[in-house]
Amino acid sequence: MKPASIITIVVAVIAIGAAVLLTRGGGGGGSGSTSTVDQVAPKDALKLSFVVSPEKEDLLKQSVRAFNAGDHQVGGKKVFVEMQAMNSGDAESAIARGKLQPDVWSPASGFWGRLLNLHTDRAYVADDTPSIVRTPLVIAMFEPMARALGWPGKPIGFDDIRRLALARDGWAAAGKPAYGRFKYVHTNPDSSTSGASAVAASYYAAVGKKEGLTEADVAKAAPAVKELESSIVHYGDSTLFIADQLCAGGKAYASAAAMEETTLIELNRRRNCTGGKMVAVYPSDGSFFSDSPFIVLNAPWVTAPERRAAGQLQRYLAEEIDAETAGRFGFRPGDPNIKPAGLVTQANGVDPAQPERELRLPEPKVLDSILRTWRRDRKPANVMLVIDTSGSMNDEHKLDHAKEGLKAFFRQVAPQDEIGLTKFSGDVTQLVPPARYDENKPKLDAAIRDLIPEDDTAVYDATYQAVEEVSRRADSEHINAVVVLTDGEDTASSRGAQDVEQRLREEGRAESNGVRVFTIAYGSEPNEGVLERFANASGGKPFVGDTADIEQVYRSISSFF
Repeated sequence: MKPASIITIVVAVIAIGAAVLLTRGGGGGGSGSTSTVDQVAPKDALKLSFVVSPEKEDLLKQSVRAFNAGDHQVGGKKVFVEMQAMNSGDAESAIARGKLQPDVWSPASGFWGRLLNLHTDRAYVADDTPSIVRTPLVIAMFEPMARALGWPGKPIGFDDIRRLALARDGWAAAGKPAYGRFKYVHTNPDSSTSGASAVAASYYAAVGKKEGLTEADVAKAAPAVKELESSIVHYGDSTLFIADQLCAGGKAYASAAAMEETTLIELNRRRNCTGGKMVAVYPSDGSFFSDSPFIVLNAPWVTAPERRAAGQLQRYLAEEIDAETAGRFGFRPGDPNIKPAGLVTQANGVDPAQPERELRLPEPKVLDSILRTWRRDRKPANVMLVIDTSGSMNDEHKLDHAKEGLKAFFRQVAPQDEIGLTKFSGDVTQLVPPARYDENKPKLDAAIRDLIPEDDTAVYDATYQAVEEVSRRADSEHINAVVVLTDGEDTASSRGAQDVEQRLREEGRAESNGVRVFTIAYGSEPNEGVLERFANASGGKPFVGDTADIEQVYRSISSFF
């Protein structure tokens, strides 16, 4: 058994307890906290589970606290709201699979309600739902880069971005060769609203429509969208990660990022960010609004008293969250006829008079077609999966659960992704060299099936060697990455942590072919500090997981590819 501190044991116990909340109001299948309001429900209260998208968690916290502190009753019972934040796509998937049963749901966009009805073949979500707040999709660019494209006087659309993405000489095509290659980033549309909005908007732009998109239009637009996606740095699970990377890496990280206006406002209000001020480009083709619908689910688990309680909550929020309140958090009011206020100003890089053209949501089957076509055509990945098979992975059946996590990862990859597998204990062994997944799948499945716990832990050597392998194959046509899972401290490497970190910093500074490392500190005794440094040095992301949630961790990591 590797040494563990009291702190890590306590954290593990808390994580296991949180993972139990996979039923009503719990965290099944999504990113987010299990409770975001630090209040305790009174005895015999009527509890109302409320799942919200993460970007408006801070906005809603104070209103929900105030609601809970008031005297709201149904049938003589005090109404108490239990709020949880979860990525919209993850919540939609969890509700559709029966893993999550909220009474009220507020995803970032009505996109997800339409998809839920389609995926369940039930009318869980009404056609018309009131908005809590609104915020449009923008293309965030550092101001000098935006001015190079003619901002603010010249309209800029997705086709302008696509042409720059295809230019062999990159920014030289816009008269700025010093900016290098054009690099674009957005979140994964399967889980994130800004990614879904950006991808859907690019399909609309390719056929010149703002409403009435058809499945035939999607097929027609696919080649142009694929060209735009070729400039992607990586995808991701949240715009928060992208904002962090923009703040840390500046212009070297990305030339343009699709995000919600409220995220750009928050980013510009940070201090000590690299690259300077960013501005919102409102695509001339049109923008989707994230409308934050208040959805009382028409589902069998929502009782009549809970519906009445939800009605009270909706009316309370509509009264409390006016233009000024919304504006303090960078949002526009839920009523589109009311002018934005607060932080929605040009001083914060946005224009309250924009966008001039609002896109209309496609039909559910068309949106589903957009996502399926994007998965087929998205930029492929070149990934080495690295897994710890040291002796301690036998404890708590950690290796068995990690195998299930790898299988969950495979369910998310595309046939054109190049996937390899390396194991390590005291030695490092590449089991399957990276190759197209549709060719490699049998070898990967067999290798995972045969994994057994062995002896020591050479995670430093394993990380270094995997990065070297992926780097040898890396090119700008792929998203190049290494995913490392380990359950404890290194005991057998010939290299030190500083050697690995220095090598990863070289990858983090690479112009186009850099290898990003995503780490998983696994179980009750993970070496979180070193793994976090490795991930951050390369421009990747650190994760923490245990046997209860490792499948979700691997799914979250897969959203970057």
